[in-house]
Amino acid sequence: MIRVTFFIERGEESDAYATNTFLPMLRALPDVERLDAARVIASAGDLRPGLLFDLYFADEARMNLAFASAEGRHVSREIMNSAGSGIEMLTSEVLDA
Repeated sequence: MIRVTFFIERGEESDAYATNTFLPMLRALPDVERLDAARVIASAGDLRPGLLFDLYFADEARMNLAFASAEGRHVSREIMNSAGSGIEMLTSEVLDA
């Protein structure tokens, strides 16, 4: 399973953007098996996230197809247009624990 995590910088303006604009775009992506949204209550280090969005895909191929779709290209353009404005993205493989 592949997890894509979006870290949204803390702040009133970024919270409104994340919940009203970015989250609906993520919900429109095809092949997402699960979407989790969370508000950060504590963090350490330089990253100051306020919200986290986790998308889960069955495998890397499904993730690639999702981001190659029209909806996925829309999300990618939004991330590129917002570069440096508080959105970070991390892709990881979920380990069996």
